[in-house]
Amino acid sequence: MTTLRDRFQAFLHPPTKPAATAAVTVHVDDSPGWGSHQPGPLDRSWSERRVDLDEALEAWQRNFLIRRVVTLVRSYVVGNGISISSTNPQVDAWIRTWWTHTQNHMDTRLGPWCDELTRSGEVFVTLHTNRLDGISYVRLIPASCIQAIETADNDYEIETRYGELPATATQLTWWNGPGHRNAFKLTRGGALPPVMLHYAVNRPVGATRGEADLNPVLPWALRYQEWLKDRVRLNRIRTRQGIMDLKIADDTIVEQKRQQLRTQDPLDAGIYVHGPGEEVKMHNLEVNADEAGADGQILRLAVATGTNVALHYMGEGEAVNYSTAKEMGEPTSRFFTERQTALCGQLIDLASSAYRRAAALRHVDPYQDLELVANVTEVARADNVSLASAANQIAQAVNYLAIQGWIDKKTALQLTMKFAGEALTDEQLTAIIANLPPPAPPGVPSPDTSTQEATQ
Repeated sequence: MTTLRDRFQAFLHPPTKPAATAAVTVHVDDSPGWGSHQPGPLDRSWSERRVDLDEALEAWQRNFLIRRVVTLVRSYVVGNGISISSTNPQVDAWIRTWWTHTQNHMDTRLGPWCDELTRSGEVFVTLHTNRLDGISYVRLIPASCIQAIETADNDYEIETRYGELPATATQLTWWNGPGHRNAFKLTRGGALPPVMLHYAVNRPVGATRGEADLNPVLPWALRYQEWLKDRVRLNRIRTRQGIMDLKIADDTIVEQKRQQLRTQDPLDAGIYVHGPGEEVKMHNLEVNADEAGADGQILRLAVATGTNVALHYMGEGEAVNYSTAKEMGEPTSRFFTERQTALCGQLIDLASSAYRRAAALRHVDPYQDLELVANVTEVARADNVSLASAANQIAQAVNYLAIQGWIDKKTALQLTMKFAGEALTDEQLTAIIANLPPPAPPGVPSPDTSTQEATQ
């Protein structure tokens, strides 16, 4: 129980309020306070990940082997470019407008997007939607800035928020993720808050973040760079440390000859003229590193193997013939194709999210299926020739079977598309058959065949 004196002292000297501290988070949404992070069970610590991300970026900036690997992946995965289209005319027109918008220029973002996947194993994309026209502006955020990922309590695959820590900031900025309840919900002012999307490769089961392709090979790429520097340094030392031993018979002119050699270096001139009273010997330093070439090749092979790239892709073609290069290039082509498929899927998801946000603002009609497809150059173009030849041969064979009545049109079309490398669903096969022109009467050639083909 407080006394009268205590209350009087409290009146004269009121307790000061503690100084207001900086907020722990900056909220993009209206969720309360700092939430507990729910990483995957196999996620590594942020400090360990940050070291790998910084080292990968520095190696890409300074190491020519790493730069070559990253450029190779971009060249084959992106190729001549990737575009997204839709069989729905309204959706296709909106996607083209969004893709080529002056705030997006998606064609120029494909290369850096692919490079970030190779260096960091993941890329973070933010969408900022203009409420006036429904167009979402795309911005890429480096993985090194995303320190925390919040997920649903009972499902780590549902990502709700992302904590960004910019280089000059001391506190996290939180972005809504696709799993957040407000990601596609209008505010009271009729606007959409920004949303962040996360795309990853090399993501282990049980983890929320991807792993870079460069992580296993960075130490070996750095060792190769240091080994190469040592070789150049040793050769330079050997060249500079060439020693000329001059023996003079007359001792009275030794000092005079020494001063002459200091002003006129015979090593630089490459020639030295002397008389019978002088004896000259040149001492050559030898490195004696006969296995140096093999050592360098082993290091390059380690880097190439760890990045799924054959050595001849990196200019190592002296001991490789065409057949060997073709067999060695098959695993690399499959890796490039897999990465290209992943990138196309990410772009389709990004376009779908942008269209969904425009539909939330009622600028476009909502559709359950946007029918989006990715248009991209094939990685292995030689395979297209083989597939075309196989499709041509099987088409002639199944056409004969269909004429004989041994198989129906749907089976014939399915076999033909299988050998062409395209797997179609039953709905697609039915739609194609429904649009076929009616068969010509017996003895009458069809409009798209010549008289000779009809006779055959």
